[in-house]
Amino acid sequence: MIYDAMIIGGGASGLIAACALALRGRRVVLLEKQERVGRKLLSTGNGRCNLTHLNATAGDYHGARAAARAALKAWPPERVVAFFGETLGVPCVPDGEGRVYPMSRQAASVLDALRLRCDELGVDTRTGFRVTGLSRKGGAFEAASDGGERASARCALVCTGGLAAPKLGASGEGYRLLEGFGHAISPRFPAIAALRTPPKDVRGLKGIRAQVLLTLLVEGEIAREEYGEALFAESGVSGIAAMQLARPANEALREGRRCAVALDFLPDGDARALLRQRAEQLPLRAMEDFLNGIVPRRLGQTVVAAAGLSPRLAAGALAEGQLARLAEVLTGWVLPVTGTQDFDQAQVTAGGASLKDFDIRRMASLRAPGLFAAGEVLDVDGDCGGFNLQWAWSSALMAADGIDKLLEGDAL
Repeated sequence: MIYDAMIIGGGASGLIAACALALRGRRVVLLEKQERVGRKLLSTGNGRCNLTHLNATAGDYHGARAAARAALKAWPPERVVAFFGETLGVPCVPDGEGRVYPMSRQAASVLDALRLRCDELGVDTRTGFRVTGLSRKGGAFEAASDGGERASARCALVCTGGLAAPKLGASGEGYRLLEGFGHAISPRFPAIAALRTPPKDVRGLKGIRAQVLLTLLVEGEIAREEYGEALFAESGVSGIAAMQLARPANEALREGRRCAVALDFLPDGDARALLRQRAEQLPLRAMEDFLNGIVPRRLGQTVVAAAGLSPRLAAGALAEGQLARLAEVLTGWVLPVTGTQDFDQAQVTAGGASLKDFDIRRMASLRAPGLFAAGEVLDVDGDCGGFNLQWAWSSALMAADGIDKLLEGDAL
């Protein structure tokens, strides 16, 4: 049997594209290498599935921003939310900052809705089908699996994801499939990942959380700032604010440029005045406990050490220069950035199939008519907050639109 559309990859992009095409009466086969679809989707938004962000703009994306802009224009967040509510039966609710979640606050609800809708619409879902080869024969695309199975369709959509989270199935075979048709693949590296710093600087802070303004410095110049909760680990800094800095840090480090992160624990206050007042109020307080209440105790002790002060020094004995140095570290503790967590812990892949080889109005290949791609396999990645899932949905729905038009006889 020759299907109308073959979708390679049963993640977010593949599932929603299958639904969209089947709704239009197209015969669809969905090929997923794992034994079940949508495993990575279950981990999004800490299991709550941050579906999209109502305020998404092209500026929230990296890589081929023109493609992100086109996807947001064709399938903006409001239209995606409507699709989930009206077509998939998943009512959505936004939070105060524009992040959108399923009403159930469960990623499993989203996956179940997509999976069940595919079944109801007659999508032929084949799990355990690892595509090892994709070719075009006699006007149709043919996929071959490592188990000797085959599937054929008039159009093919590659949405196999990237390299991030291999424990959830990421392996990068989509890049090889697209390369087979002459597509260029840009360098790939982890995005949305914890920052690595010299372990000696942070080892004693493992498990400590603090609200902080993080500034990525590249060759001493400000590259990006993020405010939020930092989580210290044995060899670096995690938390959403730190993870947002991973992409520009990796870009700079790949170019051989020096990176550091500055941590400001009092971004809205006059640190020197606060510390001077505190020293007057608590003149007998030893430095090892002096910052307790401003920051967690162990963090305060680390800041005192970084300022070069004795832990037994009494606050009342602080010289003006020592007070100034303590204020300086409290508002600008600088840690060298040596790298980021690798793909095992990263949430998203930066880089991928170049959009120069695609008609970004339909996510259609310019090298092989009838071939499409969507989602993380392409060179677009977004910040935290629902932007990456928005790209997954919108790029896949654009591809579904393109496939449908092609099958109707429209020229690409």
